[in-house]
Amino acid sequence: MSKKKLISIITLVVLVIGLGLAGAFEYKHVKQVKARKLAQQQQSLPAGKKPSDYKVGKDYNEAVKTSKPVLVLFYADWCRYCIRFMPIYEQAAKKYAKDLEFAKVNVEDRKYEKLVQDSRISGFPTVMIIDKKYDNKVIIPNSSLGTIDDISAEIDRFTRIRKLLDK
Repeated sequence: MSKKKLISIITLVVLVIGLGLAGAFEYKHVKQVKARKLAQQQQSLPAGKKPSDYKVGKDYNEAVKTSKPVLVLFYADWCRYCIRFMPIYEQAAKKYAKDLEFAKVNVEDRKYEKLVQDSRISGFPTVMIIDKKYDNKVIIPNSSLGTIDDISAEIDRFTRIRKLLDK
């Protein structure tokens, strides 16, 4: 084997090993960053407060009797995402009180069993706008439940369209 081929092979082997080590370092770093973010999120959970502890909105059956559309939160008290979302839902209820009614539905409450089944709720939290005036149901995607700005964008879109329909 010529000296040039041997040097090329050694260089290639060193390069492959170096890239492998760099990838392993990056993977370890990404895992550490994700672990830190998860720890921060868990620390930011409201201490000892379940979604059912929040006094937001009306009972679902009362809320749907009004003329306003209803922003309904389907939740479970044990759901960490629901727990994390509740302060945002509470802010939205204050911000949009004149445009929407707000209601919470505990999916484990037997009185809402038929509603949960009919609404095809399969994950938590699920946020839905129910507008009886136009026989319309709009599910707000979970990707829009992270901040008050995210959910506000979805609510604003809905209210703009509804106002156009009301003209």
